[in-house]
This record gives sequence, C-alpha cells and structure tokens, in this order.
Amino acid sequence: MVYITSITDEDVFPKIDTHYVMSKLSDVAMDAVIVFICTNENWRKEDTWKHKGKTYYAIRLPYQLVRETEDVRPLMLKLAAEKLGIPMPAEKVAAEG
Repeated sequence: MVYITSITDEDVFPKIDTHYVMSKLSDVAMDAVIVFICTNENWRKEDTWKHKGKTYYAIRLPYQLVRETEDVRPLMLKLAAEKLGIPMPAEKVAAEG
C-alpha cells in the first residue's frame, strides 16, 4: 500500500489533497510513503529514506505554483507516479451495462 501525507504551510493546505492521490494509487502493491512538501522553507535534504521497513519519498511542490493553481491534484498524481516509477493511473470509469 502506498500511504500519502504532507507537510504544508497553512495557506496552501486546503489545496493539497492527499486522499485523492492515495485513492488513485490504491492498486499499487508497494510498501511506500509519499510525503508532499509545500512550504516556504527548506524541510529535508534527502529525497528518499527508509524508516521501519518503509521507503519514504519526498516530493517538493513549488509553493508559488500551488498558491496560484486552482487544482493541483493532477500535478500531485503525476509526480507521485513518476517518483514511484509507475505509469500514470487512469481514471476509473464505471462499466456500462
């Protein structure tokens, strides 16, 4: 399972939708954690680290871009898929019948 969390400044927090990204990656069979970072300050230098058997991947979101963009979820999903080395998840469409 891929778990998604974030470290964000208060003013951009409402735009960082970790639940959306986690739902789109629910079928990925990896034991990983993605930490989206969107702050005005430096947080952590490492992009990847291990802790208690899990691999953590930091993804830095451009603070100003997030502030100016209406919906950053597609960007978050794209960056997460790239970081995990998987194809971009397709939209799940309900079967007609």
